[in-house]
Amino acid sequence: MRGKVLTALVSLFTLIPGTAALAVPRVNTFERPERGAAYTLAAWAADGWNAPWEEGMSTRTWIDGYNFSHSGGKSLRVFYPKGKIGPADSGAQAPLALTPAREYYLSYWARYSSDFSWGTTEFAGKLGLGLAGGASCSGGQVCDGYNGFSSRMIWRRNNGQAAIYYYHMGHAGQYGDYAVLKRDGADILYPRGQWFNIVQRLKVNTVTNGNANADGEIEIFYNGVSAAQVTGLRFVRNGDLIDRAYFSSFFGGATTTFAPANDSYIWYDDLKVATSRADICELAPGGCHTRTFQAEGYTAMKGVITEPTPDTGGGQNVGSFDSTDWIAFGGVTIPSAGRYLVEYRVSSPGSGATISLDIGAGATPLGNVSVPNTGSWASYRTISREVDLPAGTHQFGVYAVTGGFNLNWWKLTKIY
Repeated sequence: MRGKVLTALVSLFTLIPGTAALAVPRVNTFERPERGAAYTLAAWAADGWNAPWEEGMSTRTWIDGYNFSHSGGKSLRVFYPKGKIGPADSGAQAPLALTPAREYYLSYWARYSSDFSWGTTEFAGKLGLGLAGGASCSGGQVCDGYNGFSSRMIWRRNNGQAAIYYYHMGHAGQYGDYAVLKRDGADILYPRGQWFNIVQRLKVNTVTNGNANADGEIEIFYNGVSAAQVTGLRFVRNGDLIDRAYFSSFFGGATTTFAPANDSYIWYDDLKVATSRADICELAPGGCHTRTFQAEGYTAMKGVITEPTPDTGGGQNVGSFDSTDWIAFGGVTIPSAGRYLVEYRVSSPGSGATISLDIGAGATPLGNVSVPNTGSWASYRTISREVDLPAGTHQFGVYAVTGGFNLNWWKLTKIY
């Protein structure tokens, strides 16, 4: 959407001997590109994520601004064709570069299609993103401490059993080891048709005189709760660190018995990578702070009207936004400073409208968003941008830089 400013942040590190300083988190909410387009390697790069190669990104990904999103108005949909396995023909792959660090947290939200097939007669596949370093030991290789490591999420069995699949020095069989995710002693099964959050923490082992110390770790959090922890791992005996967020999602398995029995899809949203747990708000008590404001709940206004809304959920919307009209919301508490996603639920039968947000009666402007032509006053879309907010209690103003839109609600959600 034109005018949208939802770009991924480039990680900035200050290196000191043997360690790396905490990084500014890198995020991707998939809001910048036009909906309905493939999310190519060039599009990843435009959002601050770079990879030397890809499989499937140009042909089996799609920016979905029509169906499902965890936040904002868009998400990334990945296609897994019926009867196909492996990254050449199923899903997508790209090794997205990170500044090397010993420990990373990787978070994303995922949603399986409601009729997602776990396989045909055998059942296994890779979900979303993982963490890797060096030469990314995988694919049946023996990890010798010099050819890297990898750690990715998988599903197993015909019930969507969730597990972490990892390659390290001394893995038990030809292929990597895995640990099933558990909650209260029971296996976690991926749900179909609803969003869930995965956070992976990986810590690379230390090395002493070329020997790998058994102090590497992997931990997986499912919907904010620790669900698997593997300790005593040896990944490397050289200087390799985590240097990529490895998008690696496909069916298989080595034969088409692992292929989906019908066309299947997974949606991804709100991807984050950080070196500090504090930057992954999904792991904070209560999760990421979020609050929705019904537009008609303003405490002050200029020039607008309220009316019944045809939007999903009913109620009222605020209409007749002409240029310089505004609504204000007093006494809004922001519990912690950070980066937030601000969303607006809007309708407009034309192009050229612009909406903005500010704090303190315009004293602190927070930026503009172009309102798209949604087709009619009765047709609503969610648009969004990222803003940096200070902690405290504020008055927020929603302002029509250029008029010609209706507003049903607006929302703040902490990103980190």
